[in-house]
Amino acid sequence: MTGSRIARPTLDSPAPVTTLTIADLTRTGGITVGDVLNDLPSLRSTYSQASSTQFIGTSGLNFLDMRGLGVTRTLVLVNGRRHITSSEGDFLVDTNTIPTDLIERVDAVTGGQSAVYGSDAMAGVVNFVLKRNFEGLTLNAQSGLSDKGDHGTYRLSGTYGQNFADGRGNIALNLEYNQSDLVTFADRPGLTGAYTGRRQFQLVDSPALDNTIPNRTFLNDVHSFGYDNGGNFIAYNGAGIGACSNGTVAAGCLANGYPRVFGFNRSGSLYEYNYGTDFRPAGSNNNNGGDGGILNDRGTLQPSLKRYVANLLGHFDVSDGFKPFIEAKFVRVESFNQGTPTFAQGGEQGTVLDEDADGNPFTRAANGGFSRQTIGIPISLDNPYLQPGDAATIRSLLPAGAQFFRLNRNNNDFGTRDEFDRRDTYRIVGGAEGTFNTDWKYDFSVNYGEFRTRSSFFNNRINQNFYNAVDTVRNGAGTIVCRINQTSVTDPNCVPLNVLGDGAPSQAALNYINTTSQRTGKATEFDVTANIVGDSSQLFELPGGPVQFALGGEYRRETASYSYDDQVKSGATFLNAIPDFAPPSFAVKEAYGEINLPLLKGMRFAEELSANAAVRVADYKGSAGTVWTWNAGALYAPVRDIKFRVSYAKAVRAPTLSDLYSSPSQNFDLLNDPCDVNFIKTGRSTRAANCAAAGVPVNFVNNAARGGSTEFLSGGNPNLEAETSRSWTYGVILQPSFIPGLAITADYYDIKISNVIAAVGAQTILDACYDAASLDNQFCGLINPRQSSGEFAQTALLQSTVNFAALRAKGIDVDVSYNRRVFADDKIALRFVGTWVRDRTDYPYLDNPGQKERIKGEVGDPVYNFNVSADYTHGPVTLGYQLRYIGRQSITDWEAQHDTNGVAALDPYYADRVYYPSVVYHALRASVDVDRRFTFYGGVDNLTDKKPPYGLLGNGADAIFDNVGRFMYVGARVKL
Repeated sequence: MTGSRIARPTLDSPAPVTTLTIADLTRTGGITVGDVLNDLPSLRSTYSQASSTQFIGTSGLNFLDMRGLGVTRTLVLVNGRRHITSSEGDFLVDTNTIPTDLIERVDAVTGGQSAVYGSDAMAGVVNFVLKRNFEGLTLNAQSGLSDKGDHGTYRLSGTYGQNFADGRGNIALNLEYNQSDLVTFADRPGLTGAYTGRRQFQLVDSPALDNTIPNRTFLNDVHSFGYDNGGNFIAYNGAGIGACSNGTVAAGCLANGYPRVFGFNRSGSLYEYNYGTDFRPAGSNNNNGGDGGILNDRGTLQPSLKRYVANLLGHFDVSDGFKPFIEAKFVRVESFNQGTPTFAQGGEQGTVLDEDADGNPFTRAANGGFSRQTIGIPISLDNPYLQPGDAATIRSLLPAGAQFFRLNRNNNDFGTRDEFDRRDTYRIVGGAEGTFNTDWKYDFSVNYGEFRTRSSFFNNRINQNFYNAVDTVRNGAGTIVCRINQTSVTDPNCVPLNVLGDGAPSQAALNYINTTSQRTGKATEFDVTANIVGDSSQLFELPGGPVQFALGGEYRRETASYSYDDQVKSGATFLNAIPDFAPPSFAVKEAYGEINLPLLKGMRFAEELSANAAVRVADYKGSAGTVWTWNAGALYAPVRDIKFRVSYAKAVRAPTLSDLYSSPSQNFDLLNDPCDVNFIKTGRSTRAANCAAAGVPVNFVNNAARGGSTEFLSGGNPNLEAETSRSWTYGVILQPSFIPGLAITADYYDIKISNVIAAVGAQTILDACYDAASLDNQFCGLINPRQSSGEFAQTALLQSTVNFAALRAKGIDVDVSYNRRVFADDKIALRFVGTWVRDRTDYPYLDNPGQKERIKGEVGDPVYNFNVSADYTHGPVTLGYQLRYIGRQSITDWEAQHDTNGVAALDPYYADRVYYPSVVYHALRASVDVDRRFTFYGGVDNLTDKKPPYGLLGNGADAIFDNVGRFMYVGARVKL
């Protein structure tokens, strides 16, 4: 049984266990087990297929996240043993590496289990139990397609097993191939707004006005002034594109006080925008119904995925006391996703174009710094692709003496920044098990795993080549050339790049400016375990039976590394500058003991009473040192029909290699400046005074932060300590004898994790700095001094991992099942699995550890979430129905629109709506057993074609919602 090394039935466990059989995992058209498991109410869709494309190098990964407490705090095991990671430097198991057809069941255990299994089991454990003694041949084929004609899925698998030596030995081979096809933003224009305009909550009223008008409303057909597929010119002067200021030419301003915007059409001619409903006065660079960038015409809703899986299982029982076994696997997972293109926006309009040390153009800022590569593209007014009349128009709207203007552009025609990831996993487990001392059991295993990955990043822009190519002139012969080649050929490979208009760049120019960047990585795991399980029956017994015990030890060593190619490492490309990761090894030595005391049994008002406990000591290499964990529990059944259980656990998570040693890397994010006039009133009462003390002007507008992403660094911390947690679970198990086939479990969980290892989010750093009692706090120490204008420094801050936070999760899990044969050929199977979240809170503030941030009810963390399934079998035919309910969720941070923890709503007029509505998904399935060998099945998922609500795309924190739509599938199984 998962959750204990001492074998006992699931419904006799003192810790709550949710068990899914292979039938439960394959009752929909999904072919990735991780996505099916993410539909469990107790798991969060942090790394589903849809959400896996949020970060560099993670496309196609499926990690499990119990209670939303973080994927690093859910321990994933295979047959009770650790499995090689699929993320170098972290200990995270990709469920795509686990063979579907060999799964016997999956057990999900709530609460800290470090005393039984070691580090990482903070929120719980998910254990994949594989089949043994497989005999015969089974074949499975399945294919599916959405009703839009895309997202094709294909699954082929075969398993062959053979007993030998009179059944003392068995060997089984499993081969599996899976494929699911890419779904892009352009494939779902009704969801994403591709071609027509985004669907989103749009800022329509300035928060600075401090009125009761909702600041946002949900709109369709939203466009961005700041980006354009063909490029645009905004008649501003200064670093920000937002308003007419700092000497902007009067003719460049509209009556509303904001600059005129001119776009370049496909032929490269200049035209003035249709402004639609202009939201710039409200503080947004968007419009409704006008011209401008859509930004949702490229991107991925579901990446493509291919899995090649081979598994070999074998054992031979030499005797009862010596049964050697082996598990071996090779898995290759390939994933591809379409990214967004490079882009450019803002930057100072200037009269002198300069270059940095690498030759990239920039304009000198007041502090002597320079802008990064995402600023607007500098276009000289003598650019031969710029029509003379258009050049004259632009010149008239620039300050006197201007030599160039900034082109804001979404570079769709440069090619999207696509990503291909190939991950190879090797794992072999060899060992022996057996019985001794009559009924004591032992097992010993040596587990080695190796993970290798290679990623390719397509259409990664080489900045130097880009700036060379975009700066064009005519040479003495009248030919358009790169300026660096005007009088003498400096770079013979440079090809002029026309960025005025959509689709203008030549393929030769694109070949010059783009490259395919590479990343390689490797991780290894060496794990040795030994366990002894026995009881006291030969010596003594308690009134409830013999004392059961388990003892064991474990040694584990992990290594990891990755590196990008030299161009990426040097920062020469559009991709973030990412240094090599080559940390020292991770190692731990552990010993544990577990005991179960059957105190009473078969007595009046004490049908069963037992107590259990476990303890583990672990000695970690590095800063974590030696730590102790333990748990204790009890099970009480006053009568046969009802049992009560309680457990308490102290657990740990040691810092991973990534936590400790990841090198400071360049990063970007869209950040709200707390000192900006739009946000200065939405924080704590100290915010305004702290902003003033930091030298930020009154009524400050951070145009650069509003208009684009902000640069910062993020890295690890070698001085981290282990996280700690404590968890309580209280439950009841009902199996009423007067209703045969009915089983009900209800369990209350309370998990608190302290000393949390977390990268302090860049936005959190900013908010916590200016919301503190004064600027004298650790968060402000992570922020680089601002420029004299009040804007962020070029590298705004350092985001680092520290032990500082706490996490809290409370709630009730309910699992109700009813299985009953009603007639000779008829049976029904009903099941309800649901969760009510009482509390889900983060404590992310180092300088105020008691300050709460509510997570409960936000996107991805609904208060109510449940699944219902119903199967009816008549002879060879089974009809199935499944319902999935997701409760309503807040459209923004909970604290914004709700009074929370005694603090009034921070932004009560955030929007004209408060919640994303509850969603219900329906699925149907039917199967026919033609005979004992052949079964055909098919079904429809998301029967009503339910879309994510209010413009959500289902590919981030909102991946709890389905973004494929109605999906149909058919399949067949053959047993020979």
